[in-house]
Amino acid sequence: MPTRYLVLLLVAGLSLIGDAFALEPASTNRATELKERPAADSRTLASLASDSAVKVVARQGAWTQVEAGAQRGWVRAFHLRFQSTVEASSSGGSGSITSIFGFGTKEAPRTSKVATLGIRGLTPEDFKNASPDPAALRKMQSYRADRAGAERFAREARLAPVTVAYVGSGS
Repeated sequence: MPTRYLVLLLVAGLSLIGDAFALEPASTNRATELKERPAADSRTLASLASDSAVKVVARQGAWTQVEAGAQRGWVRAFHLRFQSTVEASSSGGSGSITSIFGFGTKEAPRTSKVATLGIRGLTPEDFKNASPDPAALRKMQSYRADRAGAERFAREARLAPVTVAYVGSGS
């Protein structure tokens, strides 16, 4: 008789552990690259389109390891949008044994507006090991807007000009 209760507790405990370690769903908020390692210079495994569904596996600084279909790799954490609404399934439970005991039921959808991302700054070691990347510089410069384009954008958006004192001007 005590063995039966022990087995029941073990099964319930394992079910709770399984729910706790379930992969977190997310989606890409822009087109991004799935990298082999959590580094910008790492080999690109695939290109993910905007709004691609992924499952979060792990986090490391500014990078998040995800599963995208059959592939697993790393994307920049700020290229992901996490599910903010918990939706109750039609059965009212999570579909696992936890719902039998009432642990997996959800009363109503709840929304969360909290978004956090912990990215550490550069360390002195990063500066020592830094090397020039002309291709990255050219790519960054390609995003620069020319004066005419910026003025056209501001005019179309009905933005008003504002004079801002230069930081080093002493005023």
